[in-house]
Amino acid sequence: MKTGSVNSSSIMDMFEQGKVLKVCAPMVRYSKLAFRSLVRKYNCDICFTPMIVATDFLRSVKARDSEFTTNERDRPLIVQFAAHDAQTLADAACVVAPFSDGVDLNCGCPQRWAMSAGYGACLINKPELVKDMVRHVRNQVENPKYTASIKISVVLKKLPHPQDPQQLEKDRGSVSES
Repeated sequence: MKTGSVNSSSIMDMFEQGKVLKVCAPMVRYSKLAFRSLVRKYNCDICFTPMIVATDFLRSVKARDSEFTTNERDRPLIVQFAAHDAQTLADAACVVAPFSDGVDLNCGCPQRWAMSAGYGACLINKPELVKDMVRHVRNQVENPKYTASIKISVVLKKLPHPQDPQQLEKDRGSVSES
């Protein structure tokens, strides 16, 4: 599945202009069209959709109609997908490409359901798969300015300074596991 829509500018061009951008990040159940329209009234530069499960999106017209709505004023728009295989993500990107400016692969959702399905934060341990997924999108969406992105956040816990070396080791172990 390929698409040929070409936008005159890209998301990356916006970042290279050197101005501070206001970005409305994806928020579960809130980043739908009505909310994006509201934040755009307050000069939000780039909006994301909520995370959409790519397999459901491709499989069901009902899922597409309820999960992805937009209009001509809803740009620039990044569609965030949850996916665990390259072709599914690329196919979903091809469907939304004419109506958006890029896709974002969710590599950070820590919810149990997402992790158990192979989505979100569990992808952090699969860098080759993530690379393959981004490459598939880049190779199959014909618009050279269409953005394919991932976000990875690192949160460090501040540990107390225990006097006991065994407690320090125990705390260090809990940080690496979380």
